[in-house]
Amino acid sequence: MMLVACTMMQAQGLSLQMPKFFADGMVLQRDAKIPVWGKGLAGSQVTVALNGKTAKTKVLPDGTWKVYLPKMKAGGPYTLTVTQKTSLSNATERLDTKVNNVLIGDVFLCSGQSNMELPIRRCMDVVGDMVKDYSNDQIRYLKFPHQFNYVRPNDDVQCLPWQNITPQNCAEVSGICYFMARALQAEYGVPIGIINSAVGGTQVQAWMPHDVLATFPGYDKELAKAKYHQENWVDSVRRAENRAAFAWERQMMATDTIVGKWKTEGYDFSAWQTVDMFSNWSNHKNGSYWFHTCIDLPAELAGQKAVLRFGAMKDADTIFVNGQYVGNTTYEYPPRVYTVKENILRAGKNDIVVHLMSQSGMGNFTKGKLYQLEVGDKVFPIAPQLQMAVGSTMPRKPASTYFVDTPTGLYNAMIAPLQDFPVKGMLWYQGESNLGNPDNYANFLEAMVASWRGQFKNDFPVVIMQLPGYMSKHEQPVETSWCKIREQQYQAAQRIKGATLAPTFDTGEYNDIHPQDKRTAGDRAAWQMMKMAYGEKSSRTDVPKPASARIEGNKAIITFTEIGSGLKVKGEKLRDFAILVGGKYQWAEANLVGSDQVAVLLPDGIASTTVRYGWDDYPQPSLYNNEGVPVPQFQLEVR
Repeated sequence: MMLVACTMMQAQGLSLQMPKFFADGMVLQRDAKIPVWGKGLAGSQVTVALNGKTAKTKVLPDGTWKVYLPKMKAGGPYTLTVTQKTSLSNATERLDTKVNNVLIGDVFLCSGQSNMELPIRRCMDVVGDMVKDYSNDQIRYLKFPHQFNYVRPNDDVQCLPWQNITPQNCAEVSGICYFMARALQAEYGVPIGIINSAVGGTQVQAWMPHDVLATFPGYDKELAKAKYHQENWVDSVRRAENRAAFAWERQMMATDTIVGKWKTEGYDFSAWQTVDMFSNWSNHKNGSYWFHTCIDLPAELAGQKAVLRFGAMKDADTIFVNGQYVGNTTYEYPPRVYTVKENILRAGKNDIVVHLMSQSGMGNFTKGKLYQLEVGDKVFPIAPQLQMAVGSTMPRKPASTYFVDTPTGLYNAMIAPLQDFPVKGMLWYQGESNLGNPDNYANFLEAMVASWRGQFKNDFPVVIMQLPGYMSKHEQPVETSWCKIREQQYQAAQRIKGATLAPTFDTGEYNDIHPQDKRTAGDRAAWQMMKMAYGEKSSRTDVPKPASARIEGNKAIITFTEIGSGLKVKGEKLRDFAILVGGKYQWAEANLVGSDQVAVLLPDGIASTTVRYGWDDYPQPSLYNNEGVPVPQFQLEVR
C-alpha cells in the first residue's frame, strides 16, 4: 500500500473540498451533532476527526459527502482533520486537510440589513472608549461578503476569515454583533461564534426561498421573470447600466466649469455665492457642486495631523484641504471623518474645498452632525455659511439595479449554503427597506423564519430588533410606514414561537438611519438571547409588554407583564400615548398606576378605543422598567 502527497492527489483531480466557512479559527456549536460535509472523489472513503471523535462515510456518486460528529462540550482549541482515501490500481492514495484552532461553544446567526452590518469604525464616536483596550480570543467573528444567486441555491459561500476580537482588528466587525458577543461570552464563559450574513438596503423577500415566496400573492408572476431562470441576466443588465452611468459621469465632468480651475494659484473664491449649507442650495437639480470655507489656525498648529469632520451629505463627495486630497465617500449615509495628514495644515488661512456630486433626489448636508476640524485637543467649528459654485447641472443619474436586493437572491447565496450547520440562536435586524409596503411584513418574516428553521432542522430562538427612532417627532399623532414596520415586528415576535423583541427606539438618531449606539442595542440583544437561548429568567431579560386592557369609568387601564422589578416613568410625565376617537388618533394623558399598570384618560362616553404608545417615527420613550428597558411601541384594543 502506498501513500502519496496531497499535491499529487490534487493534480490527479482528487481534491478534497469543504465549504469555505470550515476554516481556521471557526466555532462549532456545543451539545449538538456537528455536520461536516464537502466534495471528493466518488467512492472514496472520508474520515472526519475532532477532539478524539471520528465519523466515516463514502463519497456519493455525485461527488458529495457528509458526516455527523457526536455532541461535544465547550472547549478547544482543537484541530479538525478530514482524510480521503482512494484505491487506485494497487495503491491507496490519501489526502488530508486540516482546520486549525477550532473552538466548540455557542454559534449565533446574525442577519438583516445595514444596521446589522454597521461596523465598529462607523460607531467610534460613541463606542471608541469601549473597544480600545478589549481583546478576546474566545469570540470569533465571520462575515459573508455580499453575494447573490436568483437562479438556484449555492452549495458554498464566499466568506472572510474567522477572526478573534482585538482593538486592532475590530474596525470592520458589526457593532451590534460585537457587543452581543461580548456580553454573552462574559456571562457564560464559553466560546462565542458569530456568523454575520447581512446586506444593507435589502428587503426581507431577498432572504426567502423561492418556493416559500411563491406562496405569496403576486409572486408567481415575479418569479417567472427571466432573472430567475437566465444565468447571464445580471451581467447583461449590469453592462448596460454601467455604460449609462459612465456616460452620465463623463458628461457631468466634461461640462463642469469649476473642476481643474479652483486649484490654480491665486484662484478667487470670492466670486462664489454664499449659501447656508442646510438650505435648498441645489434648487432640486442634480449635478456637480463645489463648496469652499476657510479655517484660521495659529502658527503652533501648522503641519500637525488633524481630523476633518464634515457631517454627512447626499450623495458623493471628495474633500480637499489646501489643495490636498483628504478623502471621499461614494454614497450618502456614512459620516465624513477624514484624516488630514501632517504638513498639510498651515498657519493662518486653510482652504477646505468640498466637491459634492448630487446624483438623485435633492443634494444636501445633514443637519445636526459634526462639522469641524480637530487638531490635537483643539476644535475649530465649520460655520454653515459656505461659498458655493455650480460646476454643472444634470438630469437625474440613470438608475442602477441593486442586485442583492432581489427576491430569493440572498437566501440562495448566503443562507442555503449553511445547510443544517447548528446554531444556538438567530438575531434579525431588518425592516427599513420594507417601508414601501409594510403591511405584509410580519407574514413574510414568519414564513422566512419557518423556512430557515426547516433548513437548519432546528427551531432556534429568534431575537427581532425593533427599529430605532429616526426622522421627525410629530406634534400630532401620525400614521407612517416606519411605525407600521415596528408594529409588524411586534406582531411577528408574538406570532413566531420561540421569538422575542428587543426594543431600540430610544437609541435612534433623528438625522441618521444608522444610529451609532450599538452598545445598548447589542446588550439588549444579548439579554434576549439569555432568555430565549439560555433559559434565563430575570429582571434584566424582561421586555415589558401589554398583557390586557379594560375600561374603568373614564380610564383605560393597561396591565403589563415581564416588567422586571417594576415600571417607571422617565422624565416628568408619561408621553406618547394616543387614543382613537371618532376615527382619528389624539394624544392622551397617561399615568403610572403601581408597578405594572398605566391609566390612560379617555373622553366621556368612550366605551371602546385603541390605545397606542410610542407611535411616532422619532418618539421620546417615557415608560421603562427599572432595569432601563423601554416598553416597545404597541397598539392595543380596549373595551
